[in-house]
Amino acid sequence: MTNSDARILVNLATEGLVRSAVNGVLWWMYLVGASIGKSPTSAGAYRMFREADKALEEFHYETFKQVLVTLRKQKFIVQKQKKTLLDIEITEAGKKRLGSLLPSYQKKRQWDGYIYLISYDIPEKTRNSRDLLREYLRRIGCGLLQESVWLTSYNPQGILDEFMQDHHITGTVLVSKLDKEGTLGDRNFINLLVRVYKLDALNRRYQEFIDEAVKKRRTLFQLAVMYKLILRDDPQLPFSLLPNGWLGEKAHEMYQSIVRI
Repeated sequence: MTNSDARILVNLATEGLVRSAVNGVLWWMYLVGASIGKSPTSAGAYRMFREADKALEEFHYETFKQVLVTLRKQKFIVQKQKKTLLDIEITEAGKKRLGSLLPSYQKKRQWDGYIYLISYDIPEKTRNSRDLLREYLRRIGCGLLQESVWLTSYNPQGILDEFMQDHHITGTVLVSKLDKEGTLGDRNFINLLVRVYKLDALNRRYQEFIDEAVKKRRTLFQLAVMYKLILRDDPQLPFSLLPNGWLGEKAHEMYQSIVRI
């Protein structure tokens, strides 16, 4: 597999969502189903692969064949040649791999009724540690309120303490909490969360996904990529903290119906 071929799939098809061509092909196979080949050869599977999505048109056959070999070696797929089809089955290991890569919609969101503010004071000489902590805060769904001050609706104390210890980060990290009736400045919680997490822009992206799914102008894979990219950016706040007209649940139901079809 060449680097340019991997970039074609990652950049054009998944925009970095699954981070590699091998993961991208595995996800595509999971979405379209097991029996994908037009003949009992990898060439048949490759033709189906090319025809399924325009974003994959430049993905070369030799690259595709190498990806299949890699997926078999890692035991993410099993292949069975039939008379007219190449039957490819995603293994439990393959499904687990995808589950670790792709964001999932949280139907249950337990909330203790508090908003947590995180502030830190890490010495300038350990700037790398400070950058590492900031990236971790983003990854666990915290939103930047102002310089060195973050917020989240879920209690981060335990995992932050563990992260600091595991990465040997020295300095002070303070976690304080406010109840849902409180305000910060002249903003109530919901208005504050809308601003910090840019929920208006996120909701417009959900609306665009719903419109595209209804119009059926994109393939299943393109729609799946579109939805998962939005979900990756969604902090999945407690339902009672979401603004009126929030489309996350409707978009999820639309995605589920598309995948089932």
